[in-house]
Amino acid sequence: MQAECYTFYGQEDWSEPNGQLVELPVAVITPEQAGSPNAPPVVFFPGGPGYSVIGNRDYIEQLRKDIGNRTLIVMDHRGFIHAKPMLACPDYAEVSPYHNIIHTPAITSSLDPMERMDAITGEVVACYRKLESEGVDVAEYNQYAVSRDVDEIRRLLGYDTIDAFGSSTGSGTVLSYMQYHPGNVRAAILGWPWFTSLRNRSPLDEFYVAKQTFSDVLALCTANSERCREQLTAWFLAIDRARRTLDNQPFVATVQDGDKEKRLYFDGAAFLDTLYLMLPSDYAQLPRLVNEIQADDYSSLARFFRIDEYQPNTQAPNYALGYFLAHVCNDMGTNRPTPADSRAAIQREPGILGFEPPWLCAWWGVDGDVPSSHSDPLQSATPALSIHGQMDPCCGTRWGRYCHAPCPICRPSRFRPRATVR
Repeated sequence: MQAECYTFYGQEDWSEPNGQLVELPVAVITPEQAGSPNAPPVVFFPGGPGYSVIGNRDYIEQLRKDIGNRTLIVMDHRGFIHAKPMLACPDYAEVSPYHNIIHTPAITSSLDPMERMDAITGEVVACYRKLESEGVDVAEYNQYAVSRDVDEIRRLLGYDTIDAFGSSTGSGTVLSYMQYHPGNVRAAILGWPWFTSLRNRSPLDEFYVAKQTFSDVLALCTANSERCREQLTAWFLAIDRARRTLDNQPFVATVQDGDKEKRLYFDGAAFLDTLYLMLPSDYAQLPRLVNEIQADDYSSLARFFRIDEYQPNTQAPNYALGYFLAHVCNDMGTNRPTPADSRAAIQREPGILGFEPPWLCAWWGVDGDVPSSHSDPLQSATPALSIHGQMDPCCGTRWGRYCHAPCPICRPSRFRPRATVR
């Protein structure tokens, strides 16, 4: 792609340098036709967390199309698969709902939520111990350190400012960069940002918000379709009734695991977790699905739970899964839950097992080396476009409204939104 390629060498611990370095690949791709000479480069902040776009030509070509005739800078952040050290924990893919989607043991291995919890927490502990044994200073892999890396790269490349373009957790990292280096971003685009000041809240709080999204989908259906209203006379109870039906009589599927058969169990919590993971593609079938479940008709559940797509061995080749866990847990700083916190939350709401991963940070071995202000909502006068999907149960339009709402005890923002993006 005719990029100028560099290796960046930075301190693993910027606060107390000890000679241990991180190495990051950086590519600077200039446009075939020059754009505005005064436009700063667009720096892409990858998401995942831990998903590398280096080497993914189709992805980078789409980024170039998005930004037009602008210089594009892409990189692997510290801990990613092309960085050194790489924070690799490939075994975590087998249990993670974000990678072994739907069929993870955290959702399907048992009808006992605490047994399902043990299936995932053991891998979290093993990942941390592996990284520690490799000499990685695990606490230094977080958005605070990544922001410093990016700013050093900006300075070394000779740019006064950048335009920041993020995806998912990468957009959260953009917000951290704007927090710690406020004068160095001209403007930002936040693609469905998964950002720290909401992500680190109690998993119960965020789970209930996601669950409300499911009922909101049914509300849209009944508002827009008379047939839907006739089918869902009590649409506001339909999700809970479907869940209760599956708790009383779980759906059980038999799959092939090598030369052995394996049983997968889907109770009410698994139903909600699957909706959480797949709602953007499945929302249109939700009204019919809840009706069928309440009528004890499970004929659509094999398709809903993707039984035909079961893979006995899960891989996530573009992910550094050790970084995935480090990013999620280290950015919590001292806000990490204790095992007692997470156990109590799971006992109260088993659906958390297939939901956002901060609950499992109780089993991560260290607090991230981040300032106490790391989870504070960002106050910035930098213009930004925050893009959210209405059917995104994680980071939907509510997160966008939260991004632009001024803090009630802080100075008001100069920039006010003109419209809600859906």
